[in-house]
Parts: sequence; structure tokens; C-alpha cells
Amino acid sequence: MSLARITLKAIKQGTILLIIILLSFAFMFFWLFFAKMPFNDLLFRYMSHTLTTGVKHPTDSQVVEYHYFFGSRYTDITECTYEVGGIRSSSLAPEEVLRAYNNNSTIVTGPIHAIIINRNTVLPLDNPAINWLVEFREKIPKNDAHTYYLVYLYKPGMSGLGDIRCFD
Repeated sequence: MSLARITLKAIKQGTILLIIILLSFAFMFFWLFFAKMPFNDLLFRYMSHTLTTGVKHPTDSQVVEYHYFFGSRYTDITECTYEVGGIRSSSLAPEEVLRAYNNNSTIVTGPIHAIIINRNTVLPLDNPAINWLVEFREKIPKNDAHTYYLVYLYKPGMSGLGDIRCFD
């Protein structure tokens, strides 16, 4: 075999190896930042659908505002938090509203949270719904007889790998 044939064969093998390495890096990049996006979207849609149609709300309850949060709760941390919620009003007493949601949960996201909204309502600072409460409390009429409450599904701290939207 001549030196030219050996050199040509080595170049072809090196080119194939380089292509395999580049494709491997491209696949890892795709997996790290984009592969889980469709699954996260499905979970988010499931939560939204469950809250609007799958949860049994009190009969006279009406949606006032609808909110959602998807992303990282903190800076410089890779995690995904999903939260879908609705601020609702009802003529029922606060105890009756809370009783209507007591012990309700979903298989995927866990418990259905319900919180009565008044001037003293607080949530943990890492819960994105705290912003919804702060904004809505200013809108509550002073002498309104309705009970306003927040009902939401909350799935915090999921892995952010595979979804670039979870990187902050």
C-alpha cells in the first residue's frame, strides 16, 4: 500500500470520527436545553385543564382572575416550578369555601390549595402566587360581601435539565 492511500484512509476515518463527535455534542446540547420542553408543556396544560374543568368548585363561585407561573423561583438555580391558579369569588362564608376544597388533590400535582384573600393573607416568599395576592388585594372593594379566594395547583422544584426556560 502506498503512503498516499494510507494517508487518504486515515483522513476519511478522522473525518468520520470528527462528525460523530460533533453530532454527539449537538445531541447533548439539545438534550440539556430542549428535550424536556414538550413534556413540561404537557404537565402545564394538564394543570391548567385540571384547575378549570377537573376541580369541583362551589356552585356560585366565579373566576375573577386567572394566573400561571412557569420557570425558576430563584436566580442562579436550575429548577422548574409550575403554578396555575385562579382568584375566585363566592357568596359562601370563608369556612364553607375552604371546606369545598378540603382533601381534594390530583394524582400528578398533589393537593389543591385554597386560600382566603384578605388584607392579612400571606404566603411563603418563594411561592410565585404571592405576587398575585399583592396585586389583587388592592382591587378588593372595602364593603364587598363576597368571599375572595385563591385556588391553585403548585409543583415546585422540578428538575430544570432539558428545558432552557428553567434556567435563570
